Amino acid sequence: MVNLINLRLPLAFVFVLLLSGVSSAEDHTVLVGTEDNPYIFSEANLVIAPGDNVTFIWTPGQPHNVAQVESSSSNVYVSGGDIIFFYSGEPVDGIEWVLNSTYTQEEGILYYICEPHAGLQMRGQIVIESRPDMTMELGDFPWLSYLLVFPLIGALWCFAFRNSPEAHKYIALSTTLFTLAISVIVFIKAGSGNGFRLMEEYEWAPNLGVSLLLGVDGLSSPLVLLTGIICPLTVIFSWHEKEKPALFFALLLVMQTALYGVFITLDYFVFYIFWEVVLIPMFFLIAIWGGDNRRYASIKFFIYTFTASVIMLVGFMALYFEAGVNSFSMIDIANNSSGFSREFQIWVFAALFIGFAVKIPSVPWHTWLPDAHVQAPTAGSILLAGVMLKMGLYGLMRAALPPLPIGAEFFVPLMVALAIISILYGAVLSLGQTDLKKLVAYSSVSHMGVALLGVATMTELGFAGAVFMMFAHGILSPAMFMVAGVLLHQLGTREIPKLGGIAQSQPTTTGLFVVIFMGSLGVPGMAVFVSELAVFIAFFQSHGYLLLLPIFGMVITAGYHLWALQRAIFGAENESVDIKKVHEAPWYEMYPMFILIIIAAFFGIFPHYLMDPISVASYDILDFMGVL
Repeated sequence: MVNLINLRLPLAFVFVLLLSGVSSAEDHTVLVGTEDNPYIFSEANLVIAPGDNVTFIWTPGQPHNVAQVESSSSNVYVSGGDIIFFYSGEPVDGIEWVLNSTYTQEEGILYYICEPHAGLQMRGQIVIESRPDMTMELGDFPWLSYLLVFPLIGALWCFAFRNSPEAHKYIALSTTLFTLAISVIVFIKAGSGNGFRLMEEYEWAPNLGVSLLLGVDGLSSPLVLLTGIICPLTVIFSWHEKEKPALFFALLLVMQTALYGVFITLDYFVFYIFWEVVLIPMFFLIAIWGGDNRRYASIKFFIYTFTASVIMLVGFMALYFEAGVNSFSMIDIANNSSGFSREFQIWVFAALFIGFAVKIPSVPWHTWLPDAHVQAPTAGSILLAGVMLKMGLYGLMRAALPPLPIGAEFFVPLMVALAIISILYGAVLSLGQTDLKKLVAYSSVSHMGVALLGVATMTELGFAGAVFMMFAHGILSPAMFMVAGVLLHQLGTREIPKLGGIAQSQPTTTGLFVVIFMGSLGVPGMAVFVSELAVFIAFFQSHGYLLLLPIFGMVITAGYHLWALQRAIFGAENESVDIKKVHEAPWYEMYPMFILIIIAAFFGIFPHYLMDPISVASYDILDFMGVL
């Protein structure tokens, strides 16, 4: 005789499993006819997970039914075949009918029509697909917390030693070198695996679902490395800053903390806080150490970026409330986003896209950038172009694409158009500039347009090329601003017509200038070339010969780089140039340029060190979105 008592535990376990399977199924609603149009289904392209239920609710006014058909063009319900199609019955008015999980167990597409109104194209489809959960792996040491804490400590030390003539710059350099070492460790430990690595979580406001959730993957770890590289080079290039140096270096370190926070936090609320904190030190860097028109530039910078971020915050709050998980975690919200309606995704993606596009910056929201760059001190331009501009595209890929795939798909044509316009518009305006710094500013609009074009392809190669472009531009654009800074420090001007004929007086520095210009325009062997090649191949595969438009932008890019180099550095001596002032750049200006050239060449020759982790993260995002 079987001992029923001994069977209670296994039976209970099976019962719990069955209940968990039932409770995990979601209920979806489709209106059969709407008040505006009685001959449509409200969710004509419904995406559900296997085992979900769908409830059809008739809008009173017309008799309808729901009948499964074989294909998207079929108008005939087939009964009695080998495959049992679902059928609500004869056309009626004002009822509800549930398509239960019996019909939604397997992945695929279920096509259906309203029989009496199939001729009016009253049809729909149910896409059944499993969306992979975002995965994460907890870290065994708080590496990411160190990235946030140590720059803040360094900033406090700089301010504490403000009366010392030298201490602040050594504190800033030591702090940024230490965070560089941690950034390299984070990049190596993140590796090329799937999901998030080195996870840390510290509860902040659990009742609201807010926590300091930290983690990196192949999308964020290259940008963490980029931040670690640029910050100590910025400190070195500013080694002889004379005006309020303690405050200057403290602001650089505060900005470093905020930039790290944007790239490693996985909580929407905390992400927004770091996003806003970045604006504060940059505002003061422009307003205090900027050029003659610094007040206008700093206010314009703040208004543009702050207004856009408020719109972005509205999108974040919409995601929080719609997901219904009482958490601002990007992972939790993404894993519970399969029920987001098409209309919701389109509107929220629009809000997020505006917030991120201003920071990229994309035409037509780019006008704050040239003014900010021209008026900012060289250190501010280095951080702005090297790291800060990467926040926009990173935010788009991290915070908007995974939970809003339908919204992203809807805006692909707009993203393609804005990307191509940015490439051409930025290149043409660069060609017409006389201020070298303004030329580099508009070239950033063009280069970041290439990165946006990669995202718009919605392909793994396009995504990888976009992130690679962010890194490559983050290396070579600061080097270009360093060139402008060197010329300004020696000759007191960046005006290209007032320069020229200085190559013979500084041959080593000129050699660095030439390599930097060549790398920025995209010669093979440098990092920019790899990123552009990846993006253009991906764009050709997705959009064909429309590729000729951005390719033409690259022709203009080569033109303005070579023309500016010829006029500013080579050629006959300009009477406006006091040749006696021209000399080799000092060590604190030459070494950062040389280091950036080495890094750009290394990743241009050995791109797989970046491409491998980036490609894995790109695949994960697209797989989660259901694109692959």
